[in-house]
Amino acid sequence: MSSLVKYSIVVIIFLMGSFSKNFAQKAIGNEQPEVKVIAAASKDVIRLRWAVTTPLAWKYANTYGFKIIRKTIVSNGEVINPSEVTSLASTILPKPLTAWDPFIDNSDAAAIAAQAIYGDDFDVDMENGGDGILKIVNQAQVLEQRFSVALYAADQDYEVAKLSGLAYVDTSVKPNEKYFYEVISNIPTEKLNVGKGGVYIGLEDHQPLPKPVEFTGVFKDKTALLSWNYKLLQHHYNSYIVERADHASDFKPLQDVPVIHVDEGADHESSERIIYIDSLSQNNHTYKYRIKGISPFGDIGPPSDEIEGKGQKALLHNPAITVAKLHEHQKSAVITWEFPEKGLEALDYFEVNRSNTVKGHYSVVQSQIPKTKNTIEINDLQAINYYTITAVGKDGSKRTSFPQKIEPLDSTPPVAPLGLIGQLDAKGVAVLRWNKNIENDLLGYRVFRATVENNEFTQLTVDPIVQNRFVDTVQMNLANKEVFYKVQAFDRRYNPSGFSEVLKLKKPDIIPPTQPVFESYNVEEGKVQLQWISSSSEDALKTLVYRKEKGTKTPWELIAEPVVAHNTHLDSNTIPDKEYLYTLVSVDETGLESEPITPLSIKIPDYQKIIPARPLNAVVNREEQNIRLDWKYKNQNIKEIHLYKAKEDAPITLYKIFDTPINSYTDTQLKINTTYVYALRVIRESGTSTMEKKITITY
Repeated sequence: MSSLVKYSIVVIIFLMGSFSKNFAQKAIGNEQPEVKVIAAASKDVIRLRWAVTTPLAWKYANTYGFKIIRKTIVSNGEVINPSEVTSLASTILPKPLTAWDPFIDNSDAAAIAAQAIYGDDFDVDMENGGDGILKIVNQAQVLEQRFSVALYAADQDYEVAKLSGLAYVDTSVKPNEKYFYEVISNIPTEKLNVGKGGVYIGLEDHQPLPKPVEFTGVFKDKTALLSWNYKLLQHHYNSYIVERADHASDFKPLQDVPVIHVDEGADHESSERIIYIDSLSQNNHTYKYRIKGISPFGDIGPPSDEIEGKGQKALLHNPAITVAKLHEHQKSAVITWEFPEKGLEALDYFEVNRSNTVKGHYSVVQSQIPKTKNTIEINDLQAINYYTITAVGKDGSKRTSFPQKIEPLDSTPPVAPLGLIGQLDAKGVAVLRWNKNIENDLLGYRVFRATVENNEFTQLTVDPIVQNRFVDTVQMNLANKEVFYKVQAFDRRYNPSGFSEVLKLKKPDIIPPTQPVFESYNVEEGKVQLQWISSSSEDALKTLVYRKEKGTKTPWELIAEPVVAHNTHLDSNTIPDKEYLYTLVSVDETGLESEPITPLSIKIPDYQKIIPARPLNAVVNREEQNIRLDWKYKNQNIKEIHLYKAKEDAPITLYKIFDTPINSYTDTQLKINTTYVYALRVIRESGTSTMEKKITITY
């Protein structure tokens, strides 16, 4: 065990980092332990790597070991059913300590793993450890740290993984077959129930390791900040080798210990990148860097693309503007600045920046100004200008002066806004748009509104708005049917433009028309004549007439939609002895509808005509001084027969009523040389009647 003592400090170093990502564990708790397995195929062998997920399972596994079963699933492209089962190993345990000695002197990973598995001392530094609960906690932390460093060491060297009883090489594989490997814990279930793990793979799954990507570097004062995305290839690599070269040497690793991603806790949203900082012995000297990934099987992948750079002294001084003056013609200006002599070594060049406001966004108007120059001519001035001078260091850092204002005289207003359009919806939201002015010194716009044409407009915007768009809210319940807008532009000197053309927006109609009212109705021979008083609303367009049979669940049927000027409708599509409901709805020009009025109920009598078997006939008998009338009806539920009589050109009136079904009548109430008109009306039991055609005869 003495050979392990000198490596104890290495164990502590590894404890400060993050351990294996492929077999990451949580703190000791109630989680269900299981075996996790990964595999890699090479040209003619398949290598397996596994681990358990909890420290306690790892402790027992070092005593009881694992067994491996291989199932051949596919051969020559065809699925084998049932699969061929082969036991590859019945008990795989960590190698005895004596087997580790040849590796320990040459491998830190082997020393660490052996110390974790077999070492007597693996203390956690705790103040006043004592007995009782603190001792239990201390022991739990020791086990967890042994577990973590053992897995990490196995990830760095595949030989160490095999010595740790966590790896197996299957050499009895064939190119045309695919296998499912099961790694099963031998721990008795009464001690700990550990779930088995498995992986499906064949030799055809072999792929070369990829080169690392997104490798970048930033060079500062005697420092190189290197960064790369580890998440993109986290299934291939768990650690990295960083190599450096200069013009006088080849690439060499920067340290003996691989670089890993530092885990910042389960609740921390960790970065996807690894950051590595290298100290440079001198500035202005070119250094090259590249990285290589190390797989969980200890394989080193191809190098990344190279990056290079030089350390640069940091920029520590700010420029200061000493002169910012307009020329007499007001078309241009001159800016002069000063910069400390001692800062020129770290300076690369100057930039001139401009903004419309003192705290606004500054854009570069001139760059790459030599560091030997400290004055510049400025053209293309706007109404208001704020300028700064920025010193750009060789390391890319920047330092900027305080701003200075340059403001030419200006009395020319902007052009009046053009193209004012808008929309007003039913909720009273008016959206206005207009063409944007092209003046460089434009400050913004003010929007005005009036509710009556040619009335005084009210300003809606407190300060000028930059956007050529404005949203207004209109009171829809006011009496005005229209609303009017106009817009005015202002420059940075607050010179106002003229007003835009007035925009008129019509309020959407949101008030439905008034209801119509039934005035009267008449039913004759099954035809219903409806009459109503139409809606009094000015925008009423038409009246909808609906009908449905009373006492049924049938929907209302639209039977007519006359324009509002027409207020009658004849419904001839009825069925005798049915009762109907009628209602009316008014519709205005925008499609708004009134509420339906209270339905009108109308009963349709049995209006079918009584067809005579022999029609009314009259015969004059002057000898007996009478006129004989005769007719004949089949039995059609006749209740009464009414005989009508009139002299020619006189109104016809009821003459006789017969309550028995007779077929003739002799009229003796006559005057010579007089023309008479006769007619019959037949009344049915249902109350309906039929008037027969009149006949005329002269006595």
